[in-house]
Amino acid sequence: MSTSAESSILVSPIFTHSLSLLLGVISSYFVWWLISHKWIPSINFGPEICRYKVDGENGLYVCAFENAGHRDIVDVEVVTRVGVERFNEAEGWLFFSLKTNSTQIPVLEPNRRALVRIFDQREERRYIDAPPPSLRKTVDDCVALEEIFDISNGAIIQLHVFGYDSFSGTRRHYVSPDYSKHDVRSGRLKGLTVVEARTIS
Repeated sequence: MSTSAESSILVSPIFTHSLSLLLGVISSYFVWWLISHKWIPSINFGPEICRYKVDGENGLYVCAFENAGHRDIVDVEVVTRVGVERFNEAEGWLFFSLKTNSTQIPVLEPNRRALVRIFDQREERRYIDAPPPSLRKTVDDCVALEEIFDISNGAIIQLHVFGYDSFSGTRRHYVSPDYSKHDVRSGRLKGLTVVEARTIS
């Protein structure tokens, strides 16, 4: 093909419009990918449950998480979910949800931390969805969070965080690691990390 013929194809309206359309599609997809997958809210959870000592020997148990993304998360809902495996030799898991001090958070900005008081020895248990009566009585009789973990070898606690991306309006769901008895540590929170113990009154 001659050079003049190649040049005529490159400057033809069909070619230039097709090229512009292709570049537009690629650019739009790239921007959509950044907005939907890169520039999005993201949550990091603390690796441990912090046990504060209050009023002497009472325990106050706190989990922490933060918005590690680039946009606000609005209308944040936090659910503290407890799972107990093989309670009274039953098969499978029983789950229930505890009410906390941070069930609803209006806005969680980037780099902001939220603290969830998941258990307080000074208060009665409150439930979003209660366990079966026999398990509820056992949980209500637990004085410390460690005693809930001791109900069975497979007891765990999870935080489920739901919230809306302030830009796209998309509702997202984030799940913490499974916390067990081995993840409870006395001390205080510095960021998301439990550090040296400190007694508060």
